[in-house]
Amino acid sequence: MLQDSKWLQHGTVRVLPHIIDTFLLLSAISLMFQVQQFPFANDWLTMKLAALIAYIGLGMFALRRGRSKAHRALYLVAAVLTFAFMISVALSHHPAGVFA
Repeated sequence: MLQDSKWLQHGTVRVLPHIIDTFLLLSAISLMFQVQQFPFANDWLTMKLAALIAYIGLGMFALRRGRSKAHRALYLVAAVLTFAFMISVALSHHPAGVFA
């Protein structure tokens, strides 16, 4: 996107982010039921789910909805940081992640 690649117009590239986001959400829901830990009962899981939703939203703005390339680049950085935060919450089982 930042390099104006023609690949962005290819059908697979346009659909793949939606498939990946759907897979992430379904995986999260499936895992919740398998381990019997649910959002709003476990603070860390609530934070992880909120971060996942934020990550998906930031990704949408980074790929398509950002007003300019500079905005899209900022959304990309924010999405990557949100993803890193999700990993830290998952590893530490604490709502603040490894920053607690």
